[in-house]
Amino acid sequence: MTKNKQDPLIFIIEQALGYDQFISSRAVFGFVNDLEKVQARIDDLITQGDAKRAVGLYELFMAGCIEKIDAIDCECEMGDFFEDLFCSWVHARQEAGLDPQETVHQMFKMMDHDDYGLCYEIEKDVVKVLGKKEFVTFKEEIYSRFEKALSLTKTDGKKHNDFSWGVRKNAEILKAIFEVKKNVKEYLKLCERIGITLKDCEVIAIIYKGKRKWSKALEFVEQGLSLEKENDWPNRSSYGLSELKRELLSKLGNKKEVLQVAWEDFRYAPSKYSYEDLMKYVPKKDKKLWHDKSIVEAKKESLDDFIDICVMTKEWDILAEHILSVSHEELEDISHYTTEEAAKKLLKNYEVAAAKIYRALGLRILKSKSSKKSQYYPSALNHFEEAKKLYQKTDLNKEWQLIIDDVRRNHSRKSSFIGNFEDIVKGISREEPSFLQRAQDRWKKQMV
Repeated sequence: MTKNKQDPLIFIIEQALGYDQFISSRAVFGFVNDLEKVQARIDDLITQGDAKRAVGLYELFMAGCIEKIDAIDCECEMGDFFEDLFCSWVHARQEAGLDPQETVHQMFKMMDHDDYGLCYEIEKDVVKVLGKKEFVTFKEEIYSRFEKALSLTKTDGKKHNDFSWGVRKNAEILKAIFEVKKNVKEYLKLCERIGITLKDCEVIAIIYKGKRKWSKALEFVEQGLSLEKENDWPNRSSYGLSELKRELLSKLGNKKEVLQVAWEDFRYAPSKYSYEDLMKYVPKKDKKLWHDKSIVEAKKESLDDFIDICVMTKEWDILAEHILSVSHEELEDISHYTTEEAAKKLLKNYEVAAAKIYRALGLRILKSKSSKKSQYYPSALNHFEEAKKLYQKTDLNKEWQLIIDDVRRNHSRKSSFIGNFEDIVKGISREEPSFLQRAQDRWKKQMV
């Protein structure tokens, strides 16, 4: 095609990609949004009966995205966009009546030469748009690769994770195909050859659940939970299986058993989320009994989860009592996301417990090893100011003096903090200057 007859959409693609511009993480969302608008214009060509033209444009667009990737600060959004572009390209080839084998061949070329991970797990989406002929060819090619990799591996006595990367990679693609197609039979045949994993058990159970085969699904949930006890599965937990087990037991009408499972899950990892899951299965008349059991159990475990549960269930008496019983160091270890909310709720009727939390919040900032902690000094000062008010209100000046001594002894060299802290000690107001005052002071400095 000569330059003067170049497809006008090519210029639009080029402009959208902007090769001379670096895309910062803040600008990625808008950048991808603009690319999606261009893709929509190419998508329209298919509905207008011009699929062959769309194919060429998609190919240029994908190649352009790969060329651009090094100039993008955050690639996550681009990955999702590229998957959509890839699937649209496959769809366009099919609508244009192009050779199915050539389509699959080119798909694998893209996937094999994927240096940036743009095609990672793309098979899950691609399988949904493949025509019958393309699907058969795609599946046959993956099986061929799988068998070749397997033939080079000695499999006697090996578990799934012991197989080569080539075996596992192609097996995962096949599993993705069977998952999308809800083909349990083929999925299980593959597992018989290279072993079944925790993830496999969950996938198969979900497929059976979708087919309303509750007992069969539960069978694989149980198998998965057993596997977790026997093996160490990196980056994989059984939480999904536990949740699925409760759901399936409920479907099967085993109310007592599902409650017991929910309780065991809560005891294993008490949190406001596992608490909510548990209470779903507790009979209304027994809510108070199980709530009390949960509070007792949660108190034995992590302090932050206990605080979360108490705040959610408004157990202020129990929370205040426990806050007063734990060490200052334990409170300082907990994220402000948890403790700030608790302090606000305790502020009105449980002043001493709230003061202890505000003390911890302030010292947590001062003790932080972050290079940017100084920007949080105003928050630390606010926390100490609140602790002072509460301790003085409750005639616990001794506790406030302990804070003063601690800060002076361990944090007096923090020059941008200690002066303002001493103002709090002296009772000097720390009201922020108005905009007018700040602007006038700045102007005076400028004019020196």
